[in-house]
Amino acid sequence: MNKMRNRAMQHFPSVLLTLVSIIQALALELLWSKTVESDFLWTLDQQSIVGWGMIGVVMLGIVQIWVWYSFMVMGFTWLPSLRDSSFPFVIGLQEFLLIHLIGEQFSGAFLYVLATIFITVNWITHSSLKRARKEPENKLFFGDRAPATIRDFKHTIIIVVLFVLSGLLADTFIEQSWIALLAIVCANLALLFQILNSRRIWLIIMNLSEQEPEDESNESQSESS
Repeated sequence: MNKMRNRAMQHFPSVLLTLVSIIQALALELLWSKTVESDFLWTLDQQSIVGWGMIGVVMLGIVQIWVWYSFMVMGFTWLPSLRDSSFPFVIGLQEFLLIHLIGEQFSGAFLYVLATIFITVNWITHSSLKRARKEPENKLFFGDRAPATIRDFKHTIIIVVLFVLSGLLADTFIEQSWIALLAIVCANLALLFQILNSRRIWLIIMNLSEQEPEDESNESQSESS
C-alpha cells in the first residue's frame, strides 16, 4: 500500500497538469471561435466594450486556473483523491458555459457562472491544502501558518456575493447597460487580484525551497561538529 501511495503522489502532478492543459486548450479554442464569430464585437459601442470585457474575464480566468494548478502541483505534495481527477472537468464545463454566455445581449447568468467558478476553485484549493498540511514535505510552508478559517475566505465571499447581486441587477434593469459594464470591469479586476495573489504565494514557495538546502547543510554541519 505504501508503494501505491508513493506512486500516486509521484505521478499525479504530471497527470493532473496534462489533463488541465488539455481542458484549458479546448477553452481557448472555444473562446477564439466565439470571438471570431461574434460580429457585434467589431463595432465600437457599449455592447462591444462589454463583450470584450467578458472575453477578458474568460481569458484571465483561464490564465488564473492554469497558474493555480501549476503552483499547486509544483509547490505542494499531497495524497490525491478521485475528486482531484474529476474537478478539472467540472471547471472545464463551467468555463465552456461562461464562453457560451458571451453575447450581444448581456445576461446576469454570466456573472452567476463566474461566481460558481470562484466557489469551485476555492473549494478545491481548501481541500487540497488540508491534505497537503498532513505531508512532512510541506512542513516548511505550513509550519507557522494556522489552518484556514471562514475569515480567510472573506474576500472570496464578498466577490461571489457582489457577482450574484450584480447579475440580479443586470437582469432586473436590462436597459441600464452601465450596470453590466461596471460588473464586468469589477470582474476583470477581481481576477487580476487573484493572479497577483497567486504570484505572491508562488514567490513564498520559491523562497522556502531556496532555504531548504541551507537549513539541511546547517544541520549536517552541527551533526558533524
